[in-house]
Amino acid sequence: MGDLNKLIAMIKEIGFKPNIDRFQDRLVIQKLVYLLKLSGIDLGYSFSLYARGPYSPDLTRDLYEHEDLLLNLRTNCRLQKKEVEKLDAIFNLSSKLDTSMLEIMSTYLYFAKECNLNEKEALTNLKKIKPFYSDVKIVIGVSRAKQLFLSLTEKDISEIKKELNEWEEIAVEDQKGN
Repeated sequence: MGDLNKLIAMIKEIGFKPNIDRFQDRLVIQKLVYLLKLSGIDLGYSFSLYARGPYSPDLTRDLYEHEDLLLNLRTNCRLQKKEVEKLDAIFNLSSKLDTSMLEIMSTYLYFAKECNLNEKEALTNLKKIKPFYSDVKIVIGVSRAKQLFLSLTEKDISEIKKELNEWEEIAVEDQKGN
C-alpha cells in the first residue's frame, strides 16, 4: 500500500471530494498522484501507460479498499510547505484538476520522463494515442507540463507563456466562431 494518509491530506488541501464510484474522480487521483511523483512527492505507487495515460492498479485497489477514509477525508498527516507548494502548482496548471488537462500533462510527461523521449517524440506519441483532443488543448497541456516539470530557464518560461497565450486566444476565437 502506498502513502494513502498523505494522499488524503493532499486531496483535502485542495478541496477535492472524490467519489470513488465515479471514473472521472479516480482518473483525477491517478493523474494527480503521478504528477506528484514526478515532482518529487512519491506516494509509493508505480505507474504504467494505459489508454488514459499513466495508471497504477495498486492505487486503484487502495482507493476501493479504503473508500471510507477517502469519503470522510480522514487523516492525521500534515503536509510540509514544499508539498503544498508543489500540489498548488499542479492544481493551478491543471486548470483546477480538469481531467483532460491532467491526462494530457501526465501522458506527455510519461513519454518524456519514463520513455526518455525528446520533446518532439513525446508530443508525437501523445497525439497518436490522444487523437480526440484538439491541437489547441494538447499544446496548452504540454506547455503547462513543461512549465511544471522540465528544466526551464526564465527565457523558456517566458516563451512558453507567450505561446500559451497565443493558443488560448485562438481557442477563444474558435469558440466564438462556433
